[in-house]
Amino acid sequence: MRWRIEVGYREGIFDALGHLTVQDIRDLGITGVSEVRTGGIYWIEGDLSEDEVHRICRELLADPITQEYEFYPADSPPSLPPDAWVVEVRYRPGVTDAVGDSVVKGVRDMGIDSIRRARTGRKYIIRGNLSKDEIETICRRLLYNDVIETYDLFGG
Repeated sequence: MRWRIEVGYREGIFDALGHLTVQDIRDLGITGVSEVRTGGIYWIEGDLSEDEVHRICRELLADPITQEYEFYPADSPPSLPPDAWVVEVRYRPGVTDAVGDSVVKGVRDMGIDSIRRARTGRKYIIRGNLSKDEIETICRRLLYNDVIETYDLFGG
């Protein structure tokens, strides 16, 4: 089974990357942004039970003090806040995902040998008064490298 795991900062925890991303967006001359929250996305494959996925999240992927996580089958739609744009960046097929490889090793070191593969990505939740053209400019100029990555855009 393929699982999708999303890890992000808890409400009230400072998101340094999100804060810097707001500044970078404003440096582009796009002033309508009010907040950016960031997080990690993991797609894992294997014969993994829900309990094993919870354990992987708790013990390997999320900091229990500052972060929270959610997971669901990978073919489910991503969780989307109603008042924001969501950008998901991931590697193109065939590009080495070193963090994904490390996740596989870490899970196996936990004694869970049924994991077959892991891929990683980044999630940006962008709030503010922004047009689709502005969001696409932000994606192209700041959030992804077209040579090795692709992105999906949701919301608006």
